[in-house]
Amino acid sequence: MKRFMNVWLVMFALGLVGCTEPEKKLGTVPTEAPKKEPLAKTDPSKVEVEAAPKIVLEPTLWATAEAAAADCSKNLELVKTIRGEIVRVAKERTVENTLVPYARLRLALDRVIPMTDLMKEVHPDAGVRAAAENCEVEAKKVFSELKLDRELFQAINAVAGIPAADKLTLRFRDNLLREYRLAGVDKDDAARAKLKQLQEDAVKLGQEFAKNIRESRLEVEFTKDELAGMPEDFLKSHPANAKGIIRISTDNPDFFPVVNYAKSEKTRQKIYLAYLSRAKDKNDEVLLKLLTTRHNYAVLLGYTDWASYTAADKMAKDRKTIADFIDKVAALARPRMQEDLKEILVAKKKDVKGAKTVEVWDRFFYVKKIQEEKFGVDSKVVREYFEVNKVKQGLLKMTEDLFNIQFKRVIGAKAWFDGVEVYDVVENGKVFARMYLDLHPRANKYGHAAVFPIYTGVKDVQMPSAALVTNFPSGENAYMEYNDVVTFFHEFGHMIHHLFAGNHRWVTQGGINCEWDFAEVPSQLYEEWARSYPVLARFAVHPKTNTPIPEDLVKKLNASAEFGKGVHVMRQMFYAALSFTFHATAPDGLNLQKLLGEMQKKYSPYPLVKGSLEYASFGHLDSYSSMYYTYMWSLVIVKDLFNQFQEKGLMDVDTALSYRQLILAPGGSVDADDMVKNFLSRPYAFDSFQKWLTTK
Repeated sequence: MKRFMNVWLVMFALGLVGCTEPEKKLGTVPTEAPKKEPLAKTDPSKVEVEAAPKIVLEPTLWATAEAAAADCSKNLELVKTIRGEIVRVAKERTVENTLVPYARLRLALDRVIPMTDLMKEVHPDAGVRAAAENCEVEAKKVFSELKLDRELFQAINAVAGIPAADKLTLRFRDNLLREYRLAGVDKDDAARAKLKQLQEDAVKLGQEFAKNIRESRLEVEFTKDELAGMPEDFLKSHPANAKGIIRISTDNPDFFPVVNYAKSEKTRQKIYLAYLSRAKDKNDEVLLKLLTTRHNYAVLLGYTDWASYTAADKMAKDRKTIADFIDKVAALARPRMQEDLKEILVAKKKDVKGAKTVEVWDRFFYVKKIQEEKFGVDSKVVREYFEVNKVKQGLLKMTEDLFNIQFKRVIGAKAWFDGVEVYDVVENGKVFARMYLDLHPRANKYGHAAVFPIYTGVKDVQMPSAALVTNFPSGENAYMEYNDVVTFFHEFGHMIHHLFAGNHRWVTQGGINCEWDFAEVPSQLYEEWARSYPVLARFAVHPKTNTPIPEDLVKKLNASAEFGKGVHVMRQMFYAALSFTFHATAPDGLNLQKLLGEMQKKYSPYPLVKGSLEYASFGHLDSYSSMYYTYMWSLVIVKDLFNQFQEKGLMDVDTALSYRQLILAPGGSVDADDMVKNFLSRPYAFDSFQKWLTTK
């Protein structure tokens, strides 16, 4: 599963996701509040002009626990100082005396909350990770207090004199007011105090849920015979001990190769059961508490449930639209799923006489087997074309050519780990962003793939920065599964979205602050480049012959990818329905295991795995809450947008620059519906997605 990480501004203060900011600014943040003193009566021509503030070119990364605590404290104190300045304004409220300092206040938070999210997931020092978690709690506490601050709300609400032509400033103010109302600023003192406490509780519970998953690494023992079918390079990197035992972890770089290649069903079952059992002894209780806290928060704000509350500022707008969408897509995908399962079962019966069901641990192995037999795609042969470093360089070069930019490696730049690569992003000779690539696994590191925004870009104030965190194989001659290549492109789509949307005046309009059910559009669209022969031929080269991947093989890859589409989409709708239903059900009727079983029967292609507790390690329940549907919602839009590139060519620079200008660069400054209309010259339609899903 792919996940875009933008935890803070995305679902303010609850560690979830939304669009009216906190997801992950204006004016340089000083180390202390500026003192405003009247100028003496002097000859204006002799008044010394203060130099323009220096633009911040790189984020302040936390190297030690002490540095983390100090930077956190400095910025949170600055928030309080600026808050005091704003409420003390005695004259008429204007953009300059209210909105500008408020943007500086949000900039200070932007330099803290996304950093906590990154550091707690990737820093090798346990002390820094703990300091980041402590800071996250304090920062989100401050942020929740701001959202319930009536004096700030009244100050923003009183701002007058914004010209009608200044649409971005009007949007900034109006969206801030919406945030305040969604936070409950208009409630009485008792209700606001309760909301504040619920927010703090949810942050801590979300942290605990994610930490339990992160630290739930399990290992399973196998003999070499039990790992028959595994690629040779995998076996070399997992040598047996003196007793002939090979230990395989539930980390993605171990888990996915085993379920893809191991011939023994018992082996695949054993590792899958461990994978689905991560954190089950802890997170069942933690998740129930988190869901209850969120529900109580939503009800206190006047919503029937959390799912209704989170829909309010999304493209979907309401709970019913989301429920209808899930069922609509599931109804379209179900016939394809049933056909896929029949074909998979036939293949399984050749290996397992009397087999009656397709289990979840069969899905990768037999889909690959059918792809090989039916389409001539041997995944072991395919992976030989995707050496990790060549894929990385190919992706960077392709992006450079597409958008007329350059990625310049910064040797010796500070990072949280020696293996992290740092790049400046350059256009017309000028650096406009910084990027960090943390690509390989290590202990206590985030176990999936995600982009973590670090700083949101603000025009003339600070450059955007972000980290791409993955767990791809490392070392010389390390090769990627083709699905990992697609994942790399997916996450890089998030990266360029954040970096290209980094030149706005107002904090909430920079970075990926679009509606959350639009946030996966740039990432899923970028996957299409990973399916293009001209693109792959640029970097997918066989190590022995030094020849590019054959065009016929790419055609077979794309044709084979169509097989299994039904089970894949239904699997996604199972996750969407699970996350939605958990958050649309009142706590007094919330039996998690019972609901898991019901959702499994209604949506999942595979039966429930006894002894597992899949939701306990389903990290999106924390970060995406009820909104896992957004992946498929975004894909509907993607299939329509992609038509433009197919017509002009995937490497057509004019189309790419138009896409950058109209879809990526706006960030949160334009409604998602309007961005799409601007690019397509019409509203998006469901037709292309339906055709893709139903056509064989």
